[in-house]
Amino acid sequence: MVLKNPQLGVAVLALSAATATTGNAAETLADMAPVTLRVATLYGPDNPLTDEMEKFTARLEERTDGKLKFDYYYGGSLVPAAELPSGLGSGIFDFGFIMPAYDSSAFPIDEWQGKLAIATELDPLLQLLATGLAGYEWTANMPEHTAELEKAGIFPIIPSLSITGTYGVLCKEDNSTYDSMANKRVRVAGETWTREAQNLGMIPVSLPVTEVYQAFQGGVIDCWMGSLADAGEQGFFDHGKYFNLSMGLTSYAQAVYAFNAGVWNSFPEDLKDIIWDETANFAAGLLIDAGAARQLASAEIMSRADAHFTIADEDLMSRVNSYHDTVRAGAIDAAPAELSDPAAYVSKLSDLKVKWNKILTEEVGVPNQYQSWAEFIDKGGELPRPETFAHIIAREIVSDQRAN
Repeated sequence: MVLKNPQLGVAVLALSAATATTGNAAETLADMAPVTLRVATLYGPDNPLTDEMEKFTARLEERTDGKLKFDYYYGGSLVPAAELPSGLGSGIFDFGFIMPAYDSSAFPIDEWQGKLAIATELDPLLQLLATGLAGYEWTANMPEHTAELEKAGIFPIIPSLSITGTYGVLCKEDNSTYDSMANKRVRVAGETWTREAQNLGMIPVSLPVTEVYQAFQGGVIDCWMGSLADAGEQGFFDHGKYFNLSMGLTSYAQAVYAFNAGVWNSFPEDLKDIIWDETANFAAGLLIDAGAARQLASAEIMSRADAHFTIADEDLMSRVNSYHDTVRAGAIDAAPAELSDPAAYVSKLSDLKVKWNKILTEEVGVPNQYQSWAEFIDKGGELPRPETFAHIIAREIVSDQRAN
């Protein structure tokens, strides 16, 4: 089958599940002919997210003695962001990071689960890790979610991983109260955050992220809603000086790391075992080096820009918490018909948050004592090394994935 890549304007061979990239399926890795897989990345080679993918694929190349190699196409050069899911499913590329939210009508279960990435912790490190790992385990054990992706030709090894931390609101002026944010124009990224903004009395504005800096500068927007890492990396602290992360707005939880399903199915079982072995290390690296470390770096940028964190007052926190309770309750009735027991899934996610809070504080040693990344820095907080808890991810999540 030949597909047209609209960005490149050229024809691209899309491989069927029967032949895949590796040709006829080998019984063992030793019997498998060497193969080079195409990797499409949303970001450039220096981005932390790309860096963690390259570490992962480098380990796979080493462990397969070069039988498995990877050819990278950076920054949307092969497939634009909105077409990553269809590009992976059709075989334009073979492995990568995709965001099904760009085609929410084709992935209603993924869209549904993403709306429930609501943090319940104040400590920023515990918040990021607990939200990310609970959502990861939750979707890994949601067969309907896996089936939805596989139907589209996608085999997920990490079916959902939030590494953004909670979203916050960055404004030019104080934003610690409802009255201080009401009627302010705020750039939002999609429906989930449009509703968050409306709950805060704000006026949501849809803009490409590439236009936010100029919109801030020109007064088109008063505020921006998003993650700390993105605010720092995009230079938004040049204009926004008040960042309210304390409300715990919904995180972005629709990052999927996956192979083309035909390619995955062609792999011999011992190669799949190697990939599963490395998946826990990959996830831990994403959470720390592409997640928490970016938060810290942006907090330092924020400090140099003379911007500061604001704390929501009691009335504002009550408003946000009540809205999130409504979201959780409404998720049961709003669930896609394909989900067998949405009430049980919503309850399970809450249970997993409790589970991962306990694991992270007792086994990993996350101190749970800081109210912001600024306080984390001021008091000498240290990030755990990914290898200190990769084995826990393997034990609690990946072992069940590989068994199934």
